[in-house]
Amino acid sequence: MSVFVEQRNKNLFLILMTTSLVLMMVLTTLLWWFISPRLHEINHTFALVILTLLRIFYLTVVVGIILILLTSYVERNFLITNRAVRITIRFLFPITIVLGRLIGIPKDRIRESYVSVNNTFTKVVKKSYDPKEVLILLPHCLQFTECQYRITIDINNCRECGKCTIVDLKKLSEKYGVKIAIATGGTLARRIIIQNRPKFIIAVACERDLVDGLQDVFPIPVYGVLNERPFGPCVNTAVAVDIIEKALKEVLKPELLPKE
Repeated sequence: MSVFVEQRNKNLFLILMTTSLVLMMVLTTLLWWFISPRLHEINHTFALVILTLLRIFYLTVVVGIILILLTSYVERNFLITNRAVRITIRFLFPITIVLGRLIGIPKDRIRESYVSVNNTFTKVVKKSYDPKEVLILLPHCLQFTECQYRITIDINNCRECGKCTIVDLKKLSEKYGVKIAIATGGTLARRIIIQNRPKFIIAVACERDLVDGLQDVFPIPVYGVLNERPFGPCVNTAVAVDIIEKALKEVLKPELLPKE
């Protein structure tokens, strides 16, 4: 894929994540320096096992962060071990959020930056998919709040009145032959993914839901698109349909794209 990923957005998460790792290694070293003598007094072998496990863990995280940095900045696929990358992000992401809060950076800015990093991972894989293998997953808040037709069960219930972007997204799914679904929350989203078994997901959500979803569905590749909230969170939100269409053009097999 060559979907545009803004470099500036990636930097925030990458810098905070690297700083978090350095701080955690320093704190762990200091803690070990304090408790090591006591552990050796209790049982030398036990202390050695704990030290070995810590070294293996931090080696894994260091490898993971090196792969993340290389992939993000060089924009080539260095993700030779997804397990190390996943452990690194799972471990460092909450620490990154805490560090950001301490220095006055809002959570959503960090989450937005992480989504950009994730989209780089998706971009560098450079794999094409059949339309039936792709799922567009949308939040229910895209629907016009006063609409009386339930589309969370079936998006075809949309009457195409044009008061929200659902109609454009519905037509997009029909044009490219990809599946599309609307979720009211994380539980339903996971059920939709289990039922459809996609190999690639284009997900639209706010920063918090998108980050949670990215981590939940790993290792399925997800291209994340943040929604627009002109009326505040969860009310009559919108999304740039052209970004989703561009992603579809990049990820679908060229020979299966509709003729313009």
